[in-house]
Order: sequence, then structure tokens, then C-alpha cells
Amino acid sequence: MAVIINIKQGDAPVSAATIQRAKEPTMAARGYPQEMRDDAMFAIMMDPTGAKAQAAMAALNVFNADLQETLALNSFNAQLAAYKTATSRLTQVHLEVGRGEIWEDQPTGEFDPETGEPITESVMVSAAIDPLEAEVEQDVTDPETGEVTGTEMVPNPLIEADNAERSAAQAVVDNTPEEVSSFGG
Repeated sequence: MAVIINIKQGDAPVSAATIQRAKEPTMAARGYPQEMRDDAMFAIMMDPTGAKAQAAMAALNVFNADLQETLALNSFNAQLAAYKTATSRLTQVHLEVGRGEIWEDQPTGEFDPETGEPITESVMVSAAIDPLEAEVEQDVTDPETGEVTGTEMVPNPLIEADNAERSAAQAVVDNTPEEVSSFGG
């Protein structure tokens, strides 16, 4: 089988409109332009068991199989893109927890004269990120007058949004088929 458009496993997914636009030129390029398809449809309607109708059905079946392969490949690529986005989101700092400094040993460009090993130095590559406060103060407004009547403590909306995004990303990861999540491509 062949695909309708030039995509392969691991490529960025394409829109349904792109696949739809590619169908007509692909069929024409395969020697099956619209006029022939119209004639074939007429033959199928007039004599479904006739040779011309059977040949038309066979050509359409090949094209439909290629279309199904294209759609399956594009679906795989869309799942892979969503999986990569979700796993990337899960690696970001959890705002409720924060993160300590990140240090790396990096080569200085010099070598130890006795061992010939590169000399490294510890370099901070990312500063610490303090966790956000679990609750924040929010004004309480009288609904009738619009006047601020006091304050109250509420869950931090930034933490709630972060947790919701993490939950959504984790759901994508959990529901991604193994063949997609293990793609090394």
C-alpha cells in the first residue's frame, strides 16, 4: 500500500483538510481522474456485476486502502505529538513543590597533566524555584454594591491551573498506546 500524502511515522501530523485536498490530485496522478470515476459510478449503477463496474470497484478499493493507511499514519503522528507535548509538560517545575538549584559539571577546556582527564567545574545551570504559597488572599466583594468588604484565603489559582494541566498531561500519557509511547523515531 501507499499513502495519499508524503508523510511517514514520526512526522508532524497534518490536518484533515490537507489529506482531503490531496485525494483528488492523487487519484488523477494514478490515472483515475474525476471523469473516469464518474463513468465508473455510472457503470456500477447500471450493471454492478459487469466487468467495468468490477474494475472500478477494484481501483476504488486500492485507493480507499491507501487512504485508510494515510489516516492511520496521521492518527499515530497526532498521538505521538500529543504524547511528546504531555511528557514535556510533566517535566516542567511543579509550582506547588518548586525545585532546587540545578548544577552541572562542565569542562573548563583544560586537562589534568597527570591523568589527561578533562578538568571540570560545577556550574549552576538553573536557579532554585521556590514553591508557591498554597493559599492566597482574595478580596471579598459585596455583589449588590460592588464594594470590597474584606478578604479571604483561597486556594492559589496558579497551583490549581498547574495541577489541572499536569492531570490532563498525565491522562494523555496514560492513554497513549504503547506502540506510540515507545516510538523511537
